[in-house]
Amino acid sequence: MNFWHRVRFNLLLPSSLAVCLLIAGIFDLLNSAWGYGLFVAATLLLGVGAATFMVYICSKTLSSTVLKITWSRLLWLGFWSYICAVAALSGYFINETIEGRMEIEWVLFGPVALVAIIAIEFGLYKILIVNNLPTWKRYGYLVTRDAIDTDAMRRTLYDDVVLHRTLFSISTFRWLRHTLIYWGFITMFGLEILAVMVREAWPAFGGEDIWEITAHPLRLAFDFGYDFTGTMVLLGCILALIWRVMVNNKPEKKFADTPSTIFLLFVVASGFVLEALRLAALPPDPIYWFSFLGYSMSFIFVEDELSGLSYMALWYIHVFGSCAFIAYIPVKRLVHSCATPMGRLMNSQKKLLTAKRESHISGLMGR
Repeated sequence: MNFWHRVRFNLLLPSSLAVCLLIAGIFDLLNSAWGYGLFVAATLLLGVGAATFMVYICSKTLSSTVLKITWSRLLWLGFWSYICAVAALSGYFINETIEGRMEIEWVLFGPVALVAIIAIEFGLYKILIVNNLPTWKRYGYLVTRDAIDTDAMRRTLYDDVVLHRTLFSISTFRWLRHTLIYWGFITMFGLEILAVMVREAWPAFGGEDIWEITAHPLRLAFDFGYDFTGTMVLLGCILALIWRVMVNNKPEKKFADTPSTIFLLFVVASGFVLEALRLAALPPDPIYWFSFLGYSMSFIFVEDELSGLSYMALWYIHVFGSCAFIAYIPVKRLVHSCATPMGRLMNSQKKLLTAKRESHISGLMGR
């Protein structure tokens, strides 16, 4: 009874806080700094929590009890800080919309982005957590820090999750296109998290809105990062389509995911065209070569061909297409980018797998 009371309290308190922040935002009782402050806090808490968890499973240093309490509480606080951030920002932007201070594109973007975020988070939760709960409930007691082979865990993390050496040994071509897409996409995602802090959170805290200064060094650094990671994904998609043609009518065809590749290629390519249109509308300046691919494409367009209508039309296509792709990730093979590394790490634990097998056999024998 005490356990379930504690569970209800742990859910009720943060949920109530999130609802209060949502209502406060709607009634103009808080500004955007509240939401972005919680978002920054959530990012830090989740990051430190994940790092502490990696120390827990990849080493034998420090107290197991202290580490377990630390990473579990940090991740719990990070999760609810994120929920509260979304609630606070939702309330704030609802109020901005009611007061007529929001441009139509952002009024439309907000709900679409929220649906995409919910779709990917629920999809990943269902695939990675819910689907594995029966196994965890049955064999979770076997997973202790003392039973973890930390050397194998670190080696697998480095070789198969970071470098993908197993895939490299099978096919250099597959390794190259996978690495370009995998690390290009992940790095772009991390870059966007930082961009939200610079572009949205910093001005909300009263700082200078440097994002509107197109020649600002920090803005140019982000432009280079977006172009570099976008080029990685673009090349990876092109190589994936070439590889699909190469393995047509061969057994390797089963490893291809052509619809997802074309979808991702469309999103990235439209982003580069959108960036080219933005740069084409600015006075020529060598400093914009930080956006090396976008700026080189901008010379295709001349000023009299540009219009706010055409730019906004492409903006809607790219942004809504990006949201649709995010929601699409748990549906197709792309989710294996998350599931496969977890599987690799678990399969590296031979001692745990042996204990699981022995427990299963004992259960069948009725011992």
